[in-house]
Amino acid sequence: MITNIYDFGIIGGDMRQVYMAQILAEQGYRVCVYGLCKEISMDIQKDVTKGQPVLREKSLKDAVHKSGIILAPIPMTKNKKDLNNQAEKEDMSLNELMEALKEGQYLFAGCIPEAFRDKAADKGVTCCDFMKNEELAIYNSIATAEGAIAEAIQKSPLNLHRSECLVLGYGKCGKTLAAYLKGMFCRVTVCARRPDVRSEASVLADEVISVNDISDNLKQYSFIFNTIPNMIIDRSLLMSVKKQAIIIDIASAPGGVDFTAAEELGIPAWLCPGLPGKYAPESSAMAMTDVLMQEMQQHVKKE
Repeated sequence: MITNIYDFGIIGGDMRQVYMAQILAEQGYRVCVYGLCKEISMDIQKDVTKGQPVLREKSLKDAVHKSGIILAPIPMTKNKKDLNNQAEKEDMSLNELMEALKEGQYLFAGCIPEAFRDKAADKGVTCCDFMKNEELAIYNSIATAEGAIAEAIQKSPLNLHRSECLVLGYGKCGKTLAAYLKGMFCRVTVCARRPDVRSEASVLADEVISVNDISDNLKQYSFIFNTIPNMIIDRSLLMSVKKQAIIIDIASAPGGVDFTAAEELGIPAWLCPGLPGKYAPESSAMAMTDVLMQEMQQHVKKE
């Protein structure tokens, strides 16, 4: 049995990790943090009026070595080399994290690379991927949809109300986003590859099209939201997009839009990763903490 100074070591990430530190400390857990976003500040300490204080460690190695459960970012990495973080620390590589991990620990993160998971398993470390949890994925789609709409409102001079909107993809995020847009009285078209998915989308959407039909319809949309993580809006399709339209891409990096071509053609297009951490970090942190506790209860039962 490993004896640790801290129950949780929280490293990297965005404001979701900041709020998780606060929530766990208020629940009485011993928490240390390292390499969180700059907003971590002393506000965390001031807000903890009960439970344990949140302590900052001097290095990633110290934070990991002294903790039983490691909470890393969502997504864990953006470049497949370093932990996703905004603190610009020099010791935040995946290799250094792997070296610091020890047998018997648990690591929670989002979109954990398979190679990293395999190496961790060889060391006796259990990896739990937040984004493989169905409950959290659905909740995450809510924060993502709200963030995408917030981005669209900020970036366009047009009302969403009664606007023509195209949603590319009808997975969890696509479904939630389409539902939100319908609730705002938009005219929503959903584009999906599979016939069964298009049938499902037809219950909600005003119109449903296949991927092959995109080019025939692009000129009518003022707002285009992409959720498909593969190149789908290439240069040839961008040439059919009207100049007043905006494109909000919420797919995993590098997204599904040819952003270079969009810039050259004068079409406003943005890749918008990490929307839950930007627009709803506290709500997202609460959901992540609930899933964390459920997962740990399951692992305790197995042991």
